[in-house]
Amino acid sequence: MFYDIRTVVRFLQLLFCWRYRWFVPILERGRPALTYASIRQAAFILFSIHPQWLVVAAIVSLALEASTLQAQQDTPRPPTTGQGPTFTLTGTVIAEATRQPLPYSTVVIDPIGHERFTDQGGSFTYFAVPAGKYKVKIRQLGYTPLDTTIVVTAATTNPVFLLTRVPSTLADVQVNAPVRRCIVPEENGFVDDAELATVLAEARKNAQRERLLRRTYPFEYRLAQEHDTYDTRDSTHKIVYDTTTFRSDDDWRYRQGKVVSGDFSKVFGDVRVMRLPTLTDLADARFLTAHCFKYSGISEEDSIPTHRIDFAPLPEIIAPDVEGSIFIDSATYLIRRAEFRLTKGGSVKPAIIGMKVTTTYREVLPNVALFDEIKSVQPLPPSATEGRPEEFRETQQLLSFRFLFGGPPGVDPALVWKKPVVQYNAPANSSPLKRPVGPER
Repeated sequence: MFYDIRTVVRFLQLLFCWRYRWFVPILERGRPALTYASIRQAAFILFSIHPQWLVVAAIVSLALEASTLQAQQDTPRPPTTGQGPTFTLTGTVIAEATRQPLPYSTVVIDPIGHERFTDQGGSFTYFAVPAGKYKVKIRQLGYTPLDTTIVVTAATTNPVFLLTRVPSTLADVQVNAPVRRCIVPEENGFVDDAELATVLAEARKNAQRERLLRRTYPFEYRLAQEHDTYDTRDSTHKIVYDTTTFRSDDDWRYRQGKVVSGDFSKVFGDVRVMRLPTLTDLADARFLTAHCFKYSGISEEDSIPTHRIDFAPLPEIIAPDVEGSIFIDSATYLIRRAEFRLTKGGSVKPAIIGMKVTTTYREVLPNVALFDEIKSVQPLPPSATEGRPEEFRETQQLLSFRFLFGGPPGVDPALVWKKPVVQYNAPANSSPLKRPVGPER
């Protein structure tokens, strides 16, 4: 089995860090994008190992690229029923109380499928829809989900959908309230706790929206990365900086018992790969039913009140998994921060103790959040550090992203957002091994 050249590129980029770690932590939910520089780097090393590897890796990579592009071009079409007329269905989503449009609501019409965002004016369009009855599902942060049925005819091609605000019964709940029990949701996300049900539903909406953005409107994004090997005894740093490009359409999903797993590389042989779940896994029933959740009241994030949810794996899960917390803005219901901590890391050899990943988010489109910064801390085993007490710290900052095949309605597909040049402040007693690289202008 030959690896995609992107995988080889990622392995090469992390080769330095392997001197201090026995596995590869994958913090970004994406896959490395092909660039001329990364191809040349991978090609040189592959060719030096064996010329045939370069040829095979290039063929596999081109085949995967062609299949990905073809998948993006094959837009699902609605089912046809007989030879009857078809219509262009243009709907609008508005708030019931204010009659204002709700931009970037999510809409899916069954059995047509093809979930999408509304535009800035809350409108969406489906083309060539046959007459008949359809189920419509609409979701928006801070609003009660709407599941309804419409009948498409020549006279009903411009429906208006009204959403009501989520009841604000959580305002008086404080983080010092009595301890609540941890509840395992059903597959549809239902829990028998009113406050938890409300906030967990909003957290899942955030997850579903990010998943929709990544899969339906795939994009390429650039990360500024700082890899810091920190000696806790004498407070010294060894830092490597780089800038890497990734793609959003990654198909990895949470599987119980597979957070840390073995893998095989033609270049490096047997390796350990750790894939910590991220926000999008909250939209997956497999992750929900493998964890229990509890509402922990209101706390503050940068002086902004947030609802906090804590979660933990089921006690019967003996393999490494994750526990953590999610913080949701109490006014907008946008996610602001998520913490994931590895559990039962001692069940694998060598042990992984104290791994923690913290992700902060920013609003990149109205009511759509995307990660802004990812920080991880991992104490290193003494065998890998010659007895010195060291931690491996990694910081990744989102620099820019652009949609590959067209973005959500009303969005410039060429470039959506670009962050100002990242200013790296190297810690005292540090020894940078490479100069930082800023975003392209």
